[in-house]
Amino acid sequence: MNRRAQAIQHLERSGEDSRRRRALAARLDTTLNRAGMSSDSVARLLNVDKHYVQFWRRGITVPSLNVFTHIAAFLDVDLFWLCTGQTSEVPAF
Repeated sequence: MNRRAQAIQHLERSGEDSRRRRALAARLDTTLNRAGMSSDSVARLLNVDKHYVQFWRRGITVPSLNVFTHIAAFLDVDLFWLCTGQTSEVPAF
């Protein structure tokens, strides 16, 4: 594969990653707003700097799965939905 094709593929992946990151940030921000939680209060609960929480809410960076697990637990929301936007339906047997 030539360099131009590699560059195009990289840009396509970056665009898709950016859309996913923004969608994730929107879910996180909406969930925190509905719970009435500020970035400061979330930062204190997670023992992280408030700037990290602000970056997550804006889609600049993405928290680790461990952090998502804690956020989902104290907000009582589905972790799978928070991470992906999809419901985690359990099949009926």
